Amino acid sequence: MGEQSEVPLIDRIKRFFRKKEQGKKQAGTKSTLPAPAVAQVEVTTRCNLKCTMCPRTHFSGEKNVDFPFEVFESFSASFPKLNHVHLQGWGEPLLHPRIFDMAALVTQNQCRVGFTTNGSLLDDRVIAEILRLPVHHVAVSVAGADDAVHGAIRVGSNLDTLLGRVANLVDARNAAGQSEPAVHLSYMMTRKSAAGLPEMVRKAHEIGVDRLVAPNLDCPVTIEEEEERIFGFGEPEKAIEKVLDEARILANDKKLRLSVYPLKFSDEILVCELNPLTQFFVNVHGDVAPCPYASLMGRTPYDRYFLGETVPSQPLVFGSLVEASMEAVWQNEEYRKFRVQYWNRRTAYDNLSKSRTSIHSVFGLQDYIREIDRVLAQYPVPPFCRTCYKAFGA
Repeated sequence: MGEQSEVPLIDRIKRFFRKKEQGKKQAGTKSTLPAPAVAQVEVTTRCNLKCTMCPRTHFSGEKNVDFPFEVFESFSASFPKLNHVHLQGWGEPLLHPRIFDMAALVTQNQCRVGFTTNGSLLDDRVIAEILRLPVHHVAVSVAGADDAVHGAIRVGSNLDTLLGRVANLVDARNAAGQSEPAVHLSYMMTRKSAAGLPEMVRKAHEIGVDRLVAPNLDCPVTIEEEEERIFGFGEPEKAIEKVLDEARILANDKKLRLSVYPLKFSDEILVCELNPLTQFFVNVHGDVAPCPYASLMGRTPYDRYFLGETVPSQPLVFGSLVEASMEAVWQNEEYRKFRVQYWNRRTAYDNLSKSRTSIHSVFGLQDYIREIDRVLAQYPVPPFCRTCYKAFGA
């Protein structure tokens, strides 16, 4: 007799309905996927600096291209359905000749707008435009607490001049009695810059910014940049941990918001910080990707590094705003399949958590941890993301 007949009838009935219920959950996944909330738009690939960690410094293609304004106008029909549009890619957004027309289109459609800049173009005219709109937040990139470190990484930028421009923006905002834009400094953490974080806390406090963020160098495109990373699966270096603790204590004392990214990887990240379930990236050609790391140089293949190994990569895009609406691209079957992998991962983990309302012993805890490992292994992140540091919390 076959295996099926050896299983008691009641167990076969339970299995039948369990499979039906699982089928319902899988079928329902598509209808329950979240709507898009945040768009990051690469408005230009032009830049007036030559930063050592930037793809445009090392790759030959896709430079000096501006996002077509007419495509942005068409895209603006989707803005009322979004919470935020961030104007940033692999170039300096303030070099786009119609950057403030773009920002105005966002605000006119009841959506918040912000951008990240290298700060070199924050003169009085630009500051006046930022306050007029107003822009919701401005992030300024910094790579060291002194000019020797900063200037060696952000080639063509002077730290003192940069911080002076940021201070002018903060002062002008305060003088106008406005609460926006929120002004952030983004301090890139590398082996060269990590020791300077406490000093940058002091400088950030002095010029009055609202927040200091310390992201990792999480998308190295050369072996030299890969060797500069300070995070990984192993235990962080004690010297760097000590510096971070000092920076946190100092920021707390000065009441400055400081956000430092983890130094130790976790394979239990459900959805990376860039959250492709609700966020997306539009490159300079209007192609839609899950995040900026999926389209480093527009449509050009590129190399990145992961744990010391070269990862040859093709741009991961799911449609074009030149050819279709954002809504149509978002519902693209392949794009949905990509997001479903994250949705199933998060949903399975949530269901497991709800099923374990109490743990009464260390053995129960160990069993729960094994169940977490099993669930996350059963629902891995999409293949492209498995060699991206962001998927592990960087």
